[in-house]
Amino acid sequence: MRFIKRLRPTPGMVIACIALAVALGGTSYAAIQRLPKNSVTSYQVKDFSLLSRDFKRGQIPRGPAGPAGPAGPAGPAGPAGSSGTSSIKWAVVRPDGGIVAQSGGIAFAAKAGSGEYILNFGSTVEGKLILAAGGYANDNSDQRGETSAAPCGSTSTSPVADAVTCPSSNNGNSVWVQTRNSSGVPTDHSFYVAVFG
Repeated sequence: MRFIKRLRPTPGMVIACIALAVALGGTSYAAIQRLPKNSVTSYQVKDFSLLSRDFKRGQIPRGPAGPAGPAGPAGPAGPAGSSGTSSIKWAVVRPDGGIVAQSGGIAFAAKAGSGEYILNFGSTVEGKLILAAGGYANDNSDQRGETSAAPCGSTSTSPVADAVTCPSSNNGNSVWVQTRNSSGVPTDHSFYVAVFG
């Protein structure tokens, strides 16, 4: 009985416990409640107190474009261009020497032998890059070997570096092309040829 008398709360203790319960309950209630949509108005937010980072992208409209700035200094001059004579001439040739397609101005000059073709490009090919590769225009036969090309115009009395002596149309406008089979033997095949420059 003495023990129970000791635990008997005083009126001050009861009031203090009730006040504590109300304070904790009110804080918890406020913490779990959400603000309803559009509940924050200009009354709660002061003018000019928000920053652009407080808004989603696209919510703030862009202002008008400002005036153009002054012109910058001129850059350095670029390298000199060519005189406009640079070009690429090309042709696709059948095994019989017929030209299937071309860039223009190219004529079949002669068939010098098995797998040997001479084309006239209509302008000088000397000193220009010449490329040739095997083709399949009207030609679905066996596996191809190497295809090679060189400018014409070399003679025994007037040799030209990197040129060959062509049996006909032996001049600086013509290109000699040789096609081979997979064994390396000159054989009639379709080819592509191009002159750069």
